[in-house]
Amino acid sequence: MAKITDPQNIPPALLDLYRGTLNPHPTGNIVKKRYPYRMPRMQENGPGVHAGQVAQRARFKTAVQNFKGVSQADRARWYAAEPPYSSFLWYFNYFIMSSLVGNANVDQGGAGVIKSIQYVYKSIPTGGDEAIAITAVDPAKTVVMLFGNSYISDRVIRGSDTIADGGSNDHALSPVVDPAISEVKISGYGGINEAGEGGEGGGSWAQPYASALTAAKLTVAMINTSYTISVGYAWEVIEHKSQTIYPYVKSIAAEAITLSWPITPSKAAIIGAIVIEYI
Repeated sequence: MAKITDPQNIPPALLDLYRGTLNPHPTGNIVKKRYPYRMPRMQENGPGVHAGQVAQRARFKTAVQNFKGVSQADRARWYAAEPPYSSFLWYFNYFIMSSLVGNANVDQGGAGVIKSIQYVYKSIPTGGDEAIAITAVDPAKTVVMLFGNSYISDRVIRGSDTIADGGSNDHALSPVVDPAISEVKISGYGGINEAGEGGEGGGSWAQPYASALTAAKLTVAMINTSYTISVGYAWEVIEHKSQTIYPYVKSIAAEAITLSWPITPSKAAIIGAIVIEYI
């Protein structure tokens, strides 16, 4: 306690510090130290004490005990994140932060509270392994959330040719395809018209078809007809491999995160990242 005999003239820059540590309403010319986080003993079990106050007090005591178990290295991080006005209210800071749902795990003893959040982005090439510069963090206490994606498109190989009645043509495929996920489309047909004088009647028509498909070759055939024809056609092999590709964090270093792709996409993509460092 400190005695005072004259009115106090507190500089504005120190007023908040004064209010946080000393009682601003002295009695008997005595300034008492302020203990804002201890309930007066006369109120601990009094009729005016709400059950919520008692529960809150118990939570604070738990926070104090957990903070005492924090390692010296982790405490140094808390001290670096000192509250304003040099109030040194680390217990209170931890108590408040650890009470935020989803922001901390009380069992971690202070190691789960957010220290900093960074937002970065960069174009990630199809080869991946691209580093994005960040402000220095402790990799052991940092997590990264990614936003954005690339894709793999369907592979389409096209060509055209002419085939004779009852014939067979082979078409080399480059690059090779997976027959299990590929589809073949052929357009073109030929035949004879048997219409009468009035334009009415029918005819005979035939169309080439895919008789075989391997990884490197498409075989197109034509049936034998009662008439000799030669048919021009166009062919298309579609390998259905379209999918969305999401990047992943390959490594976290003090001043960079490195992103890559689980499989090679068709195009580069701009990826955003939220880098969260915990105390």
